[in-house]
Amino acid sequence: MKCKFVETASCIVDTHNGNRSVALTLLDHGRRVSAGNVTIPANHDIPKFGDVIEIRYQYAIRQSGSLYQPVYLGVRDDIPPGECTVDQFKYKQEYAAA
Repeated sequence: MKCKFVETASCIVDTHNGNRSVALTLLDHGRRVSAGNVTIPANHDIPKFGDVIEIRYQYAIRQSGSLYQPVYLGVRDDIPPGECTVDQFKYKQEYAAA
């Protein structure tokens, strides 16, 4: 049996990338940084610029700050944008070269 261990993060919608995709951003000591993109499923409304949304992901990649296998879960109206920081990410374990 194969089990995926997933995490969730609250991100800010930065821009719309076309039909059903949005760019994500987070705060790093007050500075906005990119967190990649996520596709919005057809059964959800597309969130507006500046909305806080919940994303499920497998891990974050430290070099690019992007999320691996992000899945849109919905809009969060109980979290202010100021709490969407990079500190909430779980990064992929990096192995030292032998």
